[in-house]
Amino acid sequence: MKTLFMWRRKRSRTYKQVGTATAEGSAANLRTFWLMAQNGEGSLAIVDAPTAKHARAQIAAHLRDQHLHLGKPGVVGHHGDKNVITLGPMAALAVAGASEAIRHWDARLARDGKVKVADTTALGKRSDNASFRVTDAFGEGFKP
Repeated sequence: MKTLFMWRRKRSRTYKQVGTATAEGSAANLRTFWLMAQNGEGSLAIVDAPTAKHARAQIAAHLRDQHLHLGKPGVVGHHGDKNVITLGPMAALAVAGASEAIRHWDARLARDGKVKVADTTALGKRSDNASFRVTDAFGEGFKP
């Protein structure tokens, strides 16, 4: 299962995959598309899915409020006048991880004069050994 960033331009019908949460630079990528969605330039969906095709089906089912054979994701979030949606626990965690990474960029720039590539991912191992798990955000009782 991957955490995919899916973007739909304004007046478009299809969501296109624009990145994954574990790729280098994904925190900046997520922030850029999030701000574009906030400005009304399109819609962003962050989805836990194995493929882009499955992610599009999950988004369509969610927008129709039908969950047919896909199963309902455990965690669903609507942000920024519903221009940004998160489907799945790792999708919500990717937003938290990207936010945390971006918050520390200014301190790293002031201290080191640069930000390491490893510190630009929304999910995954970073140089400061910070890692985010589902239990960190949702507690021990969460069952995916």
